[in-house]
Amino acid sequence: MASIFDGMQFPFDRPEGQELHVTLTRLYPNAKSALMVAQKAGVDAAWINGDQAPILVWYEILQYAAGAGLTRGLVQTVRDVQPTSPARPFLDDLLAGRTPAVEGEPRNPDGSAAFVRGDDTVSEPEALLFRDDLTIQIGRVPALIATLQRLYELAPSVCRLVVDIHGKGQNGSAFRIADDLLLTNWHVLHNRHTGSMATTVTAEFGYEDDGRGGVLTATAIACDVASIVTDQADDWAVIRPQQPLQDGWPILELSAAVDPVNEESAYIVQHPLGDRKRLGYVRNQISDFDDRVLHYLTDTQEGSSGSPVFDAAGRLIGLHHVGGTPQDVIGRVPISKNEGIRIPRVVAGLQAQNVATT
Repeated sequence: MASIFDGMQFPFDRPEGQELHVTLTRLYPNAKSALMVAQKAGVDAAWINGDQAPILVWYEILQYAAGAGLTRGLVQTVRDVQPTSPARPFLDDLLAGRTPAVEGEPRNPDGSAAFVRGDDTVSEPEALLFRDDLTIQIGRVPALIATLQRLYELAPSVCRLVVDIHGKGQNGSAFRIADDLLLTNWHVLHNRHTGSMATTVTAEFGYEDDGRGGVLTATAIACDVASIVTDQADDWAVIRPQQPLQDGWPILELSAAVDPVNEESAYIVQHPLGDRKRLGYVRNQISDFDDRVLHYLTDTQEGSSGSPVFDAAGRLIGLHHVGGTPQDVIGRVPISKNEGIRIPRVVAGLQAQNVATT
């Protein structure tokens, strides 16, 4: 198959083209920064309408770049400007002509996140929840330390999923909910365009850095695709590993989940863009919820799908599902939000399909 760099029309219909579109929007989530990096690659900003949503700005930039033969140079420029970005492996694969792993996060035709309820637009009341001051009262520091310590203890439960669907790679996150059961999203284990299910799945536990500039060796465990049980409407799925999981990887019991609380914090242990494990822990207010989903402002990226959402006590409150553009400037109102599936909704679905989690 021809490279996405070859045509005079950008291939928005191809998974890697869609992934590049979304990745660039998340790396440069406002018109000014998008146009600056595009101009650096030779794009004439006079042909781009900067007075529109960032995802549409990038749509026009990619259209222009393809017609001018600048797509490869644009990707190379972004890769060189952000050498430590979690998106670098994806960009490197594109530049090297390798088929990159993508993330099947639900998307609308314009590339925006497809929510179960509403969309990722931040309303005025939600914007007012955004706390642009990253300092806290000194008396709250012990509580923050306790939260971070608890999340650090629970983090080994979360793994990266490396998924192949008939030769097409995807990635996502998952977490352990029983001795031999992992919870993730439907769209992590299926092709969202065709509905085809994964042909191979590998769970990588301990895919992390060592805190000193180095990396840890992950433990890769093959999973049984025949064991997949799922619900597309509520975007959850479970899968069983083919060998025992280590005792040091905690079980996050769904029965211990609690209700979210509006305006409180939502913390997410995740593998954004399939990168090594990270924690979303600031600018992370819960904005609303119902009996099916919850919305929150926490930073995530593609690859974070299937991650656990915690409250400040380290209690499970949701399964991350879709959305989330990292905030590019501290103090600026967030431009989008996230959606997670409520845990009771997942539990009801598992019970309906006779899947035991204890």
